[in-house]
Amino acid sequence: MNEKEFLARLEKRAEEQEKIMHGIPFPHAFTAVSLWLGTHPWRILIPFAFLITIILQTLFGHHYDDLVLRVLGGPR
Repeated sequence: MNEKEFLARLEKRAEEQEKIMHGIPFPHAFTAVSLWLGTHPWRILIPFAFLITIILQTLFGHHYDDLVLRVLGGPR
């Protein structure tokens, strides 16, 4: 494949991605959120992980601790 074919293929893929982006609902919001999460994922993922942990701990009690220890290779 020469440079001309490569650039043509690259342009074709870019056009396909642009069509996909315009086809999704709220394309501007999706783009802004994905770019922000790509730069700062911990601002959402860490609080979300704490929230999930608190919810599961409340629902399952000490059984949740046992499950986490089993998954992470703790005492069985």
